[in-house]
Amino acid sequence: MESYSEDKKIERKFKIRKKHYYDKKRTTKTINTKVKDKELSVLCKQMGILLQSGCEITRMLDILAKQSNSNISKVLNIVSDNIKQGSSIAESFQQTQVFSMFFISMVRAGEVSGSLDGVMHNLADYYTKEYKMKSKIRNASIYPIIVVSFSIISFAIIMVFLIPQFEIMFAGNGINPPFITKILIKISLFIRTKYMYMMIIILGILIILNFTSKKVPKIKMDNLKFKIPILKGINQTIATTRFCKTLGMLVKSGIQIVEGIDISSKVIDSEYIYEKLFIAKEYIQKGNSVGYSLEKSNVFPILFISMINVGEESGRLDNCLETTEEFYNNELDMKTEKIAKSIEPAIIIILAFFVGVFMIAMVIPMFDSITSMQI
Repeated sequence: MESYSEDKKIERKFKIRKKHYYDKKRTTKTINTKVKDKELSVLCKQMGILLQSGCEITRMLDILAKQSNSNISKVLNIVSDNIKQGSSIAESFQQTQVFSMFFISMVRAGEVSGSLDGVMHNLADYYTKEYKMKSKIRNASIYPIIVVSFSIISFAIIMVFLIPQFEIMFAGNGINPPFITKILIKISLFIRTKYMYMMIIILGILIILNFTSKKVPKIKMDNLKFKIPILKGINQTIATTRFCKTLGMLVKSGIQIVEGIDISSKVIDSEYIYEKLFIAKEYIQKGNSVGYSLEKSNVFPILFISMINVGEESGRLDNCLETTEEFYNNELDMKTEKIAKSIEPAIIIILAFFVGVFMIAMVIPMFDSITSMQI
């Protein structure tokens, strides 16, 4: 009963904090540019190499600004100017409002510890992994999208051009087509004569869906991603992989666990996860273990919680997070591959069904007519 009451207090506290955080996030003015993961990986690697060679920070930024594209060059010039005006390196990057809180925290940790070159090499590896992970997910969806697109185009060509030819042939030969053939002919006629209305209706539905998605709170949309059976497993694995990767780097760099969890929850970019991990953060601040607190958030798999408990008890949490991240990264590979392999036969079966219906409806009546004429 006491635990239930405590959960309610934490939830109320979160609602106040969440409103403040996301209102601030929406009203923050930013530079009109975005640095991609691949670009960040290259940039961090270059910065790490130059810092390791003893290059002074502003000179390093000026060198990189000259050889980078216009977007990155603009950002690096602002960072360099901020440092020259007396701001710290972390503050200078933060003032651009381009880099994530994770990036800023890592830079701050490297600046304080005097190991900024090592931090930059770690960030380069991090953003390389992020780029690869996003590429895996994107590539897994390319094949189904291409097949579905070609299927729709093929269906439209059959309905608009091919079926009318069969209709003329049936009428010319006095063939009375079966019921299924008549249905396809009527569908074809409807598409050919009412296509403008159909386009208006489809456009209207898309506009309504787009408007509704903007009006529905983001947390509800995120919540659905973790409730729908097909999406739940893959989204949970993505969130766990990203959380392990981010928190592991932050802990290894000397960031406090509470701050690390807060930053990691924002890196995942899900209000649902942010809400759940806020609960975990509150439990840790009340003196509970990290494993118990993350378990209370009810976000991550049991295996992940077990690994956190082992890491916490052994005092090697950063190593455990690194091992766990590698495990879930492989798990993500297997899941995306499994989904891709599952979608492929499903699409083939659907296509085979439509081809079969077309053959039965259009080709067989023609053969029957030819056979009856020969007899």
